[in-house]
Amino acid sequence: MISVGVRQLKNSLPRYLRLVDQGHAVLVTNRKRAVAVVTRPDRASAQTVEEWLATMVAEGKLLPAQTSGPLKPFKPVRVKGKPFSEVILEDRR
Repeated sequence: MISVGVRQLKNSLPRYLRLVDQGHAVLVTNRKRAVAVVTRPDRASAQTVEEWLATMVAEGKLLPAQTSGPLKPFKPVRVKGKPFSEVILEDRR
């Protein structure tokens, strides 16, 4: 099993996904503590995205969209005072 830290996995994700696709298991560690194992899904139990979403809806973990199609265009709201980006930057100081 291949072991990799979270930071290295993030920086080299395509490389590790190729290894997983080739059949290797990747042990993900955070500060030398195992936190996850990345493996290929079992082909027999692999679901399509639609099947997975239907399962999540059936389990009550996800609510389906009430309408289909594109969203209405976003209309920004004007407020008085400083721009919000400046308020955030001041708060971070």
